[in-house]
Amino acid sequence: MPTETTYDAIVVGAGPAGARTAEVLARRGLHVAIVEREPEPGAPVHCTGIVSTECFEHYRLPESLIINPVRSFVLRSPSGRGARVKRKSTQAYVLDRPAMDRLLVERATAAGAEVITSTNVTDIAWTGTGVEAQAKRGGETFAMSARSAVIATGFGGKLPRKAGLGSPGDLLSGCQVVAEARDVDQLEVLTGQAYGDGGFAWLVPWKPGLALTGLMTRRGTMDHLGDHVARLQAEGRIGAVREVYRCRAIPIGTSSHTVSDGIVGVGDAMGLVKPTSGGGIYFGLLSADLAGPVLADAIEAGDVSAARLSSYENQWRELLDAEIKQGAALRGLIEQLPDALVEQMHRLLGVPGLRRLLVRAAPSFDWHSGPLTSFLTRLQRSTDDARARVG
Repeated sequence: MPTETTYDAIVVGAGPAGARTAEVLARRGLHVAIVEREPEPGAPVHCTGIVSTECFEHYRLPESLIINPVRSFVLRSPSGRGARVKRKSTQAYVLDRPAMDRLLVERATAAGAEVITSTNVTDIAWTGTGVEAQAKRGGETFAMSARSAVIATGFGGKLPRKAGLGSPGDLLSGCQVVAEARDVDQLEVLTGQAYGDGGFAWLVPWKPGLALTGLMTRRGTMDHLGDHVARLQAEGRIGAVREVYRCRAIPIGTSSHTVSDGIVGVGDAMGLVKPTSGGGIYFGLLSADLAGPVLADAIEAGDVSAARLSSYENQWRELLDAEIKQGAALRGLIEQLPDALVEQMHRLLGVPGLRRLLVRAAPSFDWHSGPLTSFLTRLQRSTDDARARVG
């Protein structure tokens, strides 16, 4: 039991953001423990594992993680009309997400971090001189002490609030399944009120003979998911469902504050997620790269006060805040569009120039809120012009 050990930092959560933060801290020679609730990192699976080429290359991820490259996608209207958007080069990869999580944890342990699995941190607080966490493993409760802590639990739960951190005020819910599918060869994004307010669905080619399909919406997630799967099965696009991944909450917008005395929050737990797609891998890793050095410097200086740690919050806001706010505004715009208008806008993708504009608006899976807002504005204007001509 780790009750007798005092760490320089306890990192709660072994997802990408937590593992990367632990690696950065351990490489500075600090004594770091990653505390993970599940028996092993990478489980359970929540997302499709899609990352941009930018993310893949920036973090030097190995090709062995790649399941499929993504060079194009099909955008489907509420009626099922498809518009293919294709790029000349690979824009993203579908990765083996559990294997990626394990790799990032292995990098942290290679740097010197310790991993404690099957352990749930139920409470955490600043004592005035350090951080004390209450944890449970099996039926036993024990305390862990450290000079600092990192909250990397993903979104949801009470731990961030107990740690004195803020919480995003808005959320969506996402869920997906693994289904038998032999003819799915490219990513599809499906839109319309069938997926609930602001919802959309996806169909992603995965391992041989299998596909991932799911949706993100505001409420009624499992009902919408069941209807979505039934529609695809009726169309003969997928077969039997092999596995249902559990739902997860997806934050829309960032936390009001991401540092407190001795504690920083990173990744999904702080709302550092793309509001348009719900993807959080890259933003979580970037937040870890900012939090790690700031926390390491603070530990070495003997001052882990919120004032000292606030430079981390300033840095991530400078890098990510505008993108996330624009993405949230874009999501709000999309949620107001009725299916009839979406169908009209979709038909206009055949107008010369508009499809090229969409291609330019979707070159990145990470930094797209500005171009996509421009695209929707242009498309809305074209729709209004078409209505005027008809009238």
